[in-house]
Parts: sequence; structure tokens; C-alpha cells
Amino acid sequence: MDLMLDIETLGSAPDSVILTIAACAFDPFSGTIYDKHAMYRRIDTECQDDRSIDDLTVEWWAKQSLEAQEEAFGEHDRIPLEDALQELSNLIWKSNITWANGISFDITILENAFKSYGMRLPWQYYNVLDARTVYRMNPDHERLGNSHHAFEDVILQISLLQRTFKKLGIKNL
Repeated sequence: MDLMLDIETLGSAPDSVILTIAACAFDPFSGTIYDKHAMYRRIDTECQDDRSIDDLTVEWWAKQSLEAQEEAFGEHDRIPLEDALQELSNLIWKSNITWANGISFDITILENAFKSYGMRLPWQYYNVLDARTVYRMNPDHERLGNSHHAFEDVILQISLLQRTFKKLGIKNL
């Protein structure tokens, strides 16, 4: 069982404020998605005063759909970042590979967050893979879009990865 993750933030620096975290377990070859091993958490930004906010990213969010803005910034159902990281950590420890769209954004920001709370990283560096690179190996590469809702994006990323493996005839890593 592998895990795909995605975050939404207020910047691209390693210490950026995290708005949402999503992750879902899946089998990259069978098309299976394990809903019982999934999480989506909206993070309390008030408890992240030691993390940074990028003005250009705030301006970018202001240009997104009202639905995306409400999901990213609405005040309901927010939890402390440390709690979300603990939940994410529990999922990652149960997985084989942790996937993200690129390893220099989501992974870097999450690593910084784990370290800021003195938490052990829940992955080995050699078990973190970049899904975006895999997509681009597909001669019929398609872009699925990005809703800026972290859980919707995780499901899209899983689908694209699974289709790419199927198209290329990859049955194991």
C-alpha cells in the first residue's frame, strides 16, 4: 500500500503556513484506493505564528474560485497542525512509498513542520517518490487539472499515476 499526499499552503518556503493536508492510501497498479486509510484535515492557521506567509501566494489565492478560497480559508473544522501531523505520520508509517507531485514542495514543507514540533520524520528519504516525473514518462501525458482542494487533488494524482503505470505496462517498482 502506497500513500499519495498533497497540501495547500500560504507560500512555497519550507516554513510556509499549511492550510490543508490530504493523504490517501492506494495500490499504484490495481487501481484500488483505500478510503479507510485516508485523511483530509483543515489546519488552524492561528497556531502557526512561527511559520511564514508569502504575499504573492495570498494574492494568488485571492484569484482562485470562491469555493477554493472557502475551503482553504473557512474557519470551520480546523485542527492544530501538530495533531494533523501526528495523524499523517500514522498513515505514512503504514505505507510502503510516499508519493507527492514533486518532492521539493509538499515533502519539504511537511519535513519542516515535523521538525518544528520535534517529531520524527515518518518516511525514509528513499521511500519518497515524485509522481509528476512518472506522469511525464507517459507519451500520452495528460494534465488532470488542480482544484486546490488537497483531497480532490490527491485522488486526481492517484488516478493519473495509476493510468500512467497501466499505459507503460509497469506492474511493480
